[in-house]
Formats: sequence, C-alpha cells, structure tokens
Amino acid sequence: MLKNIRVLFFLVIFLGFLCPLYASDEIATSKPLTFKEFYGKVLVYYPQLKQQDANVNLAIAHKLQAVSGFLPRIQGITSVTRGDDPVFVFGSLLHEGAFTLDNFDLNRLNTPRPHTTYNASLEGQMPIFDAFQTISRVRSAKLQIDSARFEASFTKMEAFLVAAEAYLRAIAVDKLLATVNEVNDASAGDIKQAEDLKDKGLILGADFYAAKVMHGNIIQLKNQLLREKQATRILLNILMGQDPFKPFEIQGNLVENTHDVKQLQGWLDQAYKSRPDIAAIDKTIQAQGVEVTREKSTILPRLDAFGEARDDTHNFKSDGGQNYIVGLKAQMDLFDPSYSSRVRVSKETLKKLESDKLILRDSITKDLANAYAHYQTVQDNLPVTQKMMDDAKQAVDFMLPLYREGRKSIADLLQIRTSYLNVAKGYYALATDTKASWTRLLFLSGQLDEPRMNEVVKSIGE
Repeated sequence: MLKNIRVLFFLVIFLGFLCPLYASDEIATSKPLTFKEFYGKVLVYYPQLKQQDANVNLAIAHKLQAVSGFLPRIQGITSVTRGDDPVFVFGSLLHEGAFTLDNFDLNRLNTPRPHTTYNASLEGQMPIFDAFQTISRVRSAKLQIDSARFEASFTKMEAFLVAAEAYLRAIAVDKLLATVNEVNDASAGDIKQAEDLKDKGLILGADFYAAKVMHGNIIQLKNQLLREKQATRILLNILMGQDPFKPFEIQGNLVENTHDVKQLQGWLDQAYKSRPDIAAIDKTIQAQGVEVTREKSTILPRLDAFGEARDDTHNFKSDGGQNYIVGLKAQMDLFDPSYSSRVRVSKETLKKLESDKLILRDSITKDLANAYAHYQTVQDNLPVTQKMMDDAKQAVDFMLPLYREGRKSIADLLQIRTSYLNVAKGYYALATDTKASWTRLLFLSGQLDEPRMNEVVKSIGE
C-alpha cells in the first residue's frame, strides 16, 4: 500500500503536466489547509478504513449468526393433500378424529374413495447438546471480531502515515519553490544588469552566456517545482476524496526537533507488543484453534428436543383432529468419510496462520532495521546540510560585492547561486525525510496513534 502511494504520486506529477496551473487569484483567496484538518479528512474518506469497518460489522454479524444456534427453531407448516392410497386415507381419518366403524369395511379399507385433508402444524426443535458446535462458533466469531478491530486500527495508522508523508512532501516543495523564486528573481536582475554591461563592452560575452545557461537551469527547476506543487495538491485532494483540481494552500514549516531515539531492540520490542496487525493475526490463530477443536468434536453425539402440534381436517366447516408429538432425538455419526479430511484442513489452516505470523514478524524486523538506519543517517546528515546551506548563503552574500566591484564575473555569481539551490534541495529533502522517517518508525513500531499525530502536528509548526 505504501509503495503504491509513491507510484500514485509520480502518476499525479505526470497528470500535473497535462493540466493548467492554478490561477493565482484562486490560490490567494483559498483558506490554508492545516495538517490536522487534512489528516482528519483523510480518515473520513480513506477507502481501506471503510473496508475494515465493514469487516468489523461483518464479523459481528457472524457472531450473531453463531449465537442463534443456542435458540430453538420453530416452523409453521400448512398443507393440503388428496389421494386414495389406503394407508394415507386411513391415517388421515385417524388424524382428523373422523374414523368410524364403517371405515373397517374391507372394501372401504382396500379401495377407499379419494380423500382430501388439510393440516396446519407448528414444529419446533431445541438443541440440548450439539457436540460443542455452537459455543465453538461463538468463541471463534468473537475472536474474529477482535481481529477485525485490530486490522481496522492498523489501517488507521496506515492512513496517518500516508497523510503525513504526502503533507510533508507538499511543504518541502513549497519551501524549495519559494527559495527558487527568490534566487530566480535575483538572478534575472543580475542577468539584466549584465546584459546592459555586455552591450557597452564592459564584460565578456562568454561569461554572460554561461550565466544565461545557468539561469536557464534555474528557470527549469522553477517550472518543475511549479508542476510538482500542483501534483502535491492533486494527491492531497485525492487522499481527502475531493475534486483533484480544487485549489488550496497549506501551512506549516519543517521545524527542527529532536527525539529521544531508543536502540533498535527497543523499537522491535515495542513493535512486537503494540503492532495491531500482529495482534490481529494472534486473534485469528486463536480462532482457528477453536475451529480445530470444533471439527474434532463433530464425532460426538448430538441431542435435540423436538415437538409438533397438528390440526387436521377434511374440510374447513368441521372441527378436525388436534394432535401433538414431543420427544428427544440423539444422533451420532458412526462413520463419516469426510471427518478426517475436515480435521486435517483445519489443522493445516492453523499451521499456515502460524507461518504467516512468523513471516510478518520477520518483515517487521527487516523494515524496522532499515527505517532505523535511515532515520539515524538523515539525523546525522541534517545538521551538516544545514551548515552547508548557511555556508552557501554566505558565499552568495560575499560574492555579490565582489561581482559589483568587477572582481568576479556574472558566471561566477550564477554558479554560486546554483550551488546554493543545489544545497537547498538537499536540505529540504533531508528536513522532510527526517520527519517522515520518524513518523514511519512510529508506524512500524505500532505507536502512530492520535496523540503521536498531535506531536507530528507540532513538529510541522502549525
């Protein structure tokens, strides 16, 4: 799912090149969208979360269906039957209470006239002992409800992570675009001034055209970022379930903040304890264990109570016979050819689930180890890049008076400005990655809940 988000982002970038840019007046009048408002809308729309909610409701319905096995089953039956079968006629007359001495006549017994009987009955059956089938189904269904709820909790964390990564990416693009616009405006002024000097023969044409090439690269970067900005807005709109081209602005900064990062083993222990998907598969394994026991129990006998109340008549004008039957019925499979295969299927399903849990734990360990190493790397590199950005800005500030005094060429100035932009790109990428990788660590360790998202909101500086 998370890899698909990256693919979606690149597709959206492509879509951005096919669509017109937002009108500046529309953007200016739109209300800024805070990160807290954004992820709240993502939670409301997120289709996978709605799917998990449906799974919870489905599991609850299965439990109610299982509980119904404890209740009696009552049926109302009515029928009309006509025939001249001797046994049918003889029995019907007895049921109707209409049997007389004349009916003992041999001719009437052997060749009775056709008879019509109407009957209405209530039939009921109540399980007394069903070989633990119903109670096992109820226990299994309850565990499946717990599993579905844990899956829903994990999907909510996934929605948090997707929202955070998308919003941070949008902030980074906005910040870098603002820097590029500033450098582009300054470079355009320098180029205009240099063009006047070139026309007067005061600077070399080679330096001037080299500077124009570098300025063209800056313009290309600006155009790229404008499209990426639109692409980030499209992606945010998609995640909120809104019109992809609805204009809005965002607010927030890549505020630097430090976290008390525990050792990798601490993250792993936290993940094994807190990950909802691990808890979900644990509940599923428990439910399948109950299913194994239930299948084994099908070899036991069953005992049901049953009853029937009947009203039989040969017409609707006269009173008919009223009869009832009650009793107990026990049944047991002396030979069930499917028994061993059903038990085996249930056991193998349990083994598969246990293997799935091991695979999940190994995947969590691998993902956390990679995320932890990546976070440590970006944490170490961020202050270095911050210092590089400050140094690059100082280099531009020191170059300007040298250029104005004629000691440096326009090409030297544009080269320094381009270097500053390259460092700025690295800085904003790292600043974004620091927060995104911290958020991913929280997600992978099962801690990305509402309070943690509030910490992310504060780190964005809203």
